[in-house]
This record gives sequence, structure tokens and C-alpha cells, in this order.
Amino acid sequence: MKMEKLYQDYLPLVKSIASRYKGRVPFEDLVQEGLLGLFEAEKRFDSSKKAKFSSYAYYWIKKKILEAIQKEIIQSLDSVELNEDILEIPAKDNFCEINDLDIFINENLSPLEQDIFKLHFQQEKSLSQIANELGIRREKVRQTKQKLLRKIKIKQRLTDNLYLVNKLSV
Repeated sequence: MKMEKLYQDYLPLVKSIASRYKGRVPFEDLVQEGLLGLFEAEKRFDSSKKAKFSSYAYYWIKKKILEAIQKEIIQSLDSVELNEDILEIPAKDNFCEINDLDIFINENLSPLEQDIFKLHFQQEKSLSQIANELGIRREKVRQTKQKLLRKIKIKQRLTDNLYLVNKLSV
């Protein structure tokens, strides 16, 4: 019974805090994480310290929500790294696919993205080596590489979808 009352009394506070962090994580997930923070605060609250429970709970609710967002960011970065492993550069003997990739790179990637693509995937240099060679920060190289991988992935999905549409219409 005590948990239900706690839930009913503080759900508006949890929703208020969660609404500030909408975006990367669905709102309902943020509310659930906030409720976990609320229950954690209830377990740890010491009424002898002369602090309001709502002030104390605010800290734990926000902490749990921010942890959930951080976890989502880490997981999405991990999935980008997994997608990098799946991405294969066409074999040298397949001239048509290489030519298509070169055309795509020249038409759709910025000069910086083109340089990073060539240095990382064709010359197999590390991010640090590329950063030193181009005179930019390693983090900028990493971000640009992720951006160009997303562009290539979107192009590949579009190509696959067009292929399926053409295959179905024949």
C-alpha cells in the first residue's frame, strides 16, 4: 500500500523531470527509470536529517534518468561500431561496384569525409594517425567517420529497397 501511495503522490514529479530529457530515450522509459529512482530514494531516505523527501527524491529520480540516457548513448555507439564491422569495402576485382562507390563518395561526401574514408578504409590508418595527418582532433575524425558511415548505410538501404521494388514489379 505504501508503494502505491508513493507512486500516486510523486508520479507528477517524475514526469516533470523526465519531460526535460525527452529525445534520445522514449518518454515512457524515462518515467520508468525515474520511478526506480523514486523507489531508491524511498529506501535511502533518512527522516532525521530534516530534509524534504521531495528534494531528496529529486536527486535520485534525476540520477536514474541520466544513467538511462547515458546507457542508451553507449549502446548506440556500440551499434555503430558493430555496423562498421559489417560494412565491407568492395573487392578490387569487382570494378562495377568500386566505380559506383567512388561515384557515391565523390558526389555525396564532403572533402573531409572523402579524406577520412580513403585514409581509414583504403589505407587502413587508425583514427589517431588520420587526425595527425589532417591536423584535426581524433574526436572530430571519429565523428566524421560515423557520419560518413551513416550516409553509406542509408545509400545501401535505398539501393536494397529499390532492388526489392524492381524485383517485385517484374
